[in-house]
Amino acid sequence: MSRFRNALLGLVLTALLVPGLVRGQERTVVSKEVSVGRSETALRLEFSDGEELEIALRDGSVLIDGSEVGSYSAGDALEAAWRSLLGGAVALDDGPLSAMLRDWSPPQELDGTDRELAGRIDATLEEALSARAAPDAPDAPSVSLSLGESDGALVRALIGHLGRLTTLEEALEGVDSKIQLHVDEDVTVGAGETLDGNLVVVQGDVRVEGTVTGNVVVVDGSLELPEGGRILGDVRLADAELDRAGGTIEGELIDVAELSSNVETDLRERLRNELREELRSEIRSSVGGRDSSWGLFSPVRGVFRGVAGLLENIIAVVILGLVGMGIVAFAPENLEAVAETARRTPGRAAMVGLAGSFLLIPVWILGAVALAVSIVGIPVMIAWLPLFPLAALAAALLGYVSVARNTGEWLADSGYRYTDWIRKSNPVYTVVGGLVGLMAAFMLANLLSIVPFFGFFRGLLNFVGVMLTIVAIQIGFGAVLLTRAGRRPEYRGNRDFDEAWARAVDVDMDVDADSADAPSEASTDA
Repeated sequence: MSRFRNALLGLVLTALLVPGLVRGQERTVVSKEVSVGRSETALRLEFSDGEELEIALRDGSVLIDGSEVGSYSAGDALEAAWRSLLGGAVALDDGPLSAMLRDWSPPQELDGTDRELAGRIDATLEEALSARAAPDAPDAPSVSLSLGESDGALVRALIGHLGRLTTLEEALEGVDSKIQLHVDEDVTVGAGETLDGNLVVVQGDVRVEGTVTGNVVVVDGSLELPEGGRILGDVRLADAELDRAGGTIEGELIDVAELSSNVETDLRERLRNELREELRSEIRSSVGGRDSSWGLFSPVRGVFRGVAGLLENIIAVVILGLVGMGIVAFAPENLEAVAETARRTPGRAAMVGLAGSFLLIPVWILGAVALAVSIVGIPVMIAWLPLFPLAALAAALLGYVSVARNTGEWLADSGYRYTDWIRKSNPVYTVVGGLVGLMAAFMLANLLSIVPFFGFFRGLLNFVGVMLTIVAIQIGFGAVLLTRAGRRPEYRGNRDFDEAWARAVDVDMDVDADSADAPSEASTDA
């Protein structure tokens, strides 16, 4: 059993030290091109020997090097599996890309013709990537393996923690020629001794008092380099510590963990950049690139966008108009009180509305907490949580409709063109006319989107429309709060004013009558 474990560990470590034995059978990919679009998903590979391979799903056909081998339906499982494979291939190159393509296999959910086509694609990739890049593989390095007594425990550790194997592979990258490999044992190079070649120690401590002519690799251990000790090559540490007590290192000191972190950071950055470029390419293609079928119809698309925006504005006016008709029918006095307050003191109403908007969420939360602390208030809290936002929404709608009514009356008195249909005697007309006036900026912006080269003015009109909407909502909401939803008018309205005016007019008429009678009486006396 011990021999079997030693042989297994030796095979694993030798495979790590001699990557040419495996990679010699792989074909080197020198460039790749991934195309992902609405009607095409293609992968193009170029190998070091000058040959190329193209596999594409294009317009319902499966193509291998330009030859059709089958067909598929847009959106089916075969296309989804191929898109998923190319999504992973975007950020990979060379060896990792070849490994991913070679390891790919058709998904289990495929059946029938789709499974046959996926199997043919898989076989094509295997055949293309398994060809030899060169007729002769490089000479393998000489490996001397030495295992300690607890090799069985180390085998279990290496097999149980695959990350340890990955770390070891990174530490041994580029190490070739003569290698002395020690596993689970300590190594000492005595003073005056010279170790010719590379020294690799896994799960052990190293002390170099003499000279090592090659590299020193320590994985999961420590390296002590006292005075007089010399390492002519590099020192690579993976999960290991260095005690440099006066010794010299002629080569570089490499921390494999830090190097892996930098590689992962670079890989993430490359992946991010490639995904960003793919997204930009897709956006350019959808907006009207040379590969987009919409490129010639972009002006028509602008017309559709403008007409759709106008329809949205008209629908909004209709819905708010129906809400206004309901308020006029069932709460005319409340609407009158809120509208009068918003008309007389718009600045004060806007400040109150702004403060109320900021306090909505805190009041809602504090009210729920206050009700939750008492057993009696828990049922009320259940109703408070949904009803309070609904009440705030109703208050905002009432205030907005009230401001729209004032806007409609102003438009009726302005004498502007196309506003003569607004009749002040009918509150429904004034409400609808005011809604159209408040939405006018959005409507003009959508009209300009039909015409090209007016992007700046369209954005300006949208900004004006947003600001008008915010101001109208704040003024209306503040007026609702000041009047308690129109139940406590701040102003009694025009009735008291009309009565006072009538009384003043009657007094003036009496005075004028007395003045007119006085000369007549004087002339009679005369």
